[in-house]
Amino acid sequence: MSEYANFNIALYFTTRCIESMGMEEQYERNFRFFEKHLSCAKVYLETHRDDMDIYAGKLTSLKRFFNDKGIAASGAITTTLMRTTKNKPLIDETGVYGSGGTILGSEASKIDDGYKRACSTLCYTTKEDLDRLEQTVTFAASLFDEIIIDDFFFTNCTCASCIAAKGDRSWADFRLELMTDVSENIVMRTAKAANPNVNMIIKFPDWYESYQETGYNPETQARIFDEVYTGTETRDTNHSAQSLPRYGSYSLMRWFEKLKPGHHAGGWIDSLGSMPHISYFLEQAHLTLFAKGKELTLFCYSWLVDTVHIPALGYELERLDQVFGMAGQPIGIPVYEPFHARGDNHLYDHLGMAGIAFEPTHAFPDTFGLVFVTAASATDEAIIGKLKNHLLKGGDICMTSGFLQKMQGRGVEELTSARYADQKVCSNEFVSDGAAFGGYYWSGSSVLLPAIEYMSNAGDCLIALRKLNNCFPVLLRSKYGNGTVYTLTAPDDYAEWSRFPKEVLSTIRQYLMSDLKIYLECGGHVSIFLYDNDTFILDSFHDRQEKVKVHVEGKGRKLIDVRTGKSWTAAMSGAQETVFDIPLQPFLYRMFKIV
Repeated sequence: MSEYANFNIALYFTTRCIESMGMEEQYERNFRFFEKHLSCAKVYLETHRDDMDIYAGKLTSLKRFFNDKGIAASGAITTTLMRTTKNKPLIDETGVYGSGGTILGSEASKIDDGYKRACSTLCYTTKEDLDRLEQTVTFAASLFDEIIIDDFFFTNCTCASCIAAKGDRSWADFRLELMTDVSENIVMRTAKAANPNVNMIIKFPDWYESYQETGYNPETQARIFDEVYTGTETRDTNHSAQSLPRYGSYSLMRWFEKLKPGHHAGGWIDSLGSMPHISYFLEQAHLTLFAKGKELTLFCYSWLVDTVHIPALGYELERLDQVFGMAGQPIGIPVYEPFHARGDNHLYDHLGMAGIAFEPTHAFPDTFGLVFVTAASATDEAIIGKLKNHLLKGGDICMTSGFLQKMQGRGVEELTSARYADQKVCSNEFVSDGAAFGGYYWSGSSVLLPAIEYMSNAGDCLIALRKLNNCFPVLLRSKYGNGTVYTLTAPDDYAEWSRFPKEVLSTIRQYLMSDLKIYLECGGHVSIFLYDNDTFILDSFHDRQEKVKVHVEGKGRKLIDVRTGKSWTAAMSGAQETVFDIPLQPFLYRMFKIV
């Protein structure tokens, strides 16, 4: 198959994948399946994982095999070690633990004594593990000019050595400093000493909200490593302990693109848990590439060979490549997500799956438009001053109820009369349209919201949750300086955004996306991805057909379906906007050009 014009595909081989390939004469037969269905530009060949190291001869042979096919071969390292562990007799977890699998009971052969820690990460305060890391990096750099480090490069160790090294610091502060030191003075120093030309890539995992607790430090590691890579394995959120919203496959890519522009190498997906719902695997690829990822890595050979995933993905990649050159650079509402922040975890990802376009950034946005701030934004000690300046210049802000709670008593009172009350409200009835509410809407089931109080006539309650004889703000508007302050009340379970009535979600979109000059009128579980050349993508997460109304600023506008060239006739054209009715099938995204 010919190469793709707008992105590259890479295939990852773990140490176990490489061992399963057998002798050199078997390589051709084993790889033929992938060649039949997609174009692979690169492979990552792992030199170490858990208890397994691949010898130089086999790696050299594989490099030659792929290079002869015109496929680049890079190295890879997973920084884990398998440990034999005995546990309490009544909860028998005796076994061998590693990132690539667990062997329990009598089949577990003794490797190294240790204690069970999640993912079998190294201890970065012991000389034995640090020496082993140096040896592993030296070996890989002597064979490859590019190496990616899989996202087990963190620490959750709480051994006596780590406790002593931590001292009085928090685990987060200790680990952020520790992994910065290991990155710079062990990994990079060792790699460059072995091969001055080696390109070192750090892959960051999909669980951004927990980085600081395990030592992942984008603030420093993005500077230390030559390139960064993003984990976009959101998988099936109904059957995953991580419960990562699928929109995160897009939003995290955008956050890292701003962190290291031009050195964001790509995104990484896997098929874990997607056999019953193959669309979840394909959606990971869609969303990674919607974010303008330059390379998509497929993990891993053994999980994907002779499966239905690869033929389906190959078909989708060809369809994506046909249209994606038409997309400009992604745009959306800026979300301020500082380094090492926690709070409102993945809130904007859930809103992204409810039809609001976002563009996360680690730095406070330099814009005259609306800025979205969450509880995570409150990590910035100077945030109130930044918001005041933004509003005085004529910009708008939308603060979540989580931000309001975090900043209460810390200056937010300057910007709004809204206060976070110590109570909850549960209802399924929403109201809107002014002080004497004219619009009444019902969700399929009740939602639980924090109660927000505000001074009457000090702001406009645009949407409220109604309970008998009382109403609680969902979207509150007030003025400050030359700008507008919106307060958005988030449900306790952010996934419930998509349960809100379509009239409520459409009103929220209409106000918050005003600067973007486009919004959707529909229920939840639909995303819109915007680009700076008047193109956009609609993607449905429903399991049934949906009809979406697209409101575009301006009279007499037209939409062109980028794939088919079909021109869509407006359902309505007024003095200020043009409205289109667009049917959406599950999973089958549509891309349009506004003319």
